[in-house]
Amino acid sequence: MSSTWIFDLDNTLHDAQSRIFPIVNNKMNQYISSNFKISIKEASILREQYWNKYGATLQGLIENFNIDPIDFLKKTHTINNFKEHVIPMPCLKETLSLIKGRKIIYTNAPRNYTNQVMKICKIEEYFDEIFTIEDSNFRPKPNEDSMSLFLKKYNINKAYFVDDVKENLKTAKQFGLSTIWLTNKKDEFQYIDKKIFRLSDLF
Repeated sequence: MSSTWIFDLDNTLHDAQSRIFPIVNNKMNQYISSNFKISIKEASILREQYWNKYGATLQGLIENFNIDPIDFLKKTHTINNFKEHVIPMPCLKETLSLIKGRKIIYTNAPRNYTNQVMKICKIEEYFDEIFTIEDSNFRPKPNEDSMSLFLKKYNINKAYFVDDVKENLKTAKQFGLSTIWLTNKKDEFQYIDKKIFRLSDLF
């Protein structure tokens, strides 16, 4: 039986940190500042606090302010000249082509954004399923309910899970998945089965 491979999107399949995340973070700061009448600096602090606590700023805003998640995602993830900001990971298509078995994207990003990134990276054909923040009822990784919903939807019992955020992998390990951490950090954790520096290091 072939294996199931689960991939995060941002900073796993493409380098979001360099160009896209600064744009999205700035849009989030503006959204928070405008809606709650606070300074951009205060908005940035709140955004980071929610990201650290919940795994995604959106979850914090929903729980504490009951914002409309669809409106938030549209305003913060609509990016002009999108193609100019997407940087595929080195040897991305070559690496994905070597993986035999079912491949699924599991991301905290919204669907429209995810589809655009995949199209620009030209990797749509390599994936069987896409699970975005909308599919999790706006509950992001590392939320256990989100993970449970994801695994049940695709009938996953065993799989390899590749992500750049260790907290997401910690939850995955609790559900019995094999965890692969894409990172340049030296830290070691018992719930991490393998560390890779580049995505191509999978092989």
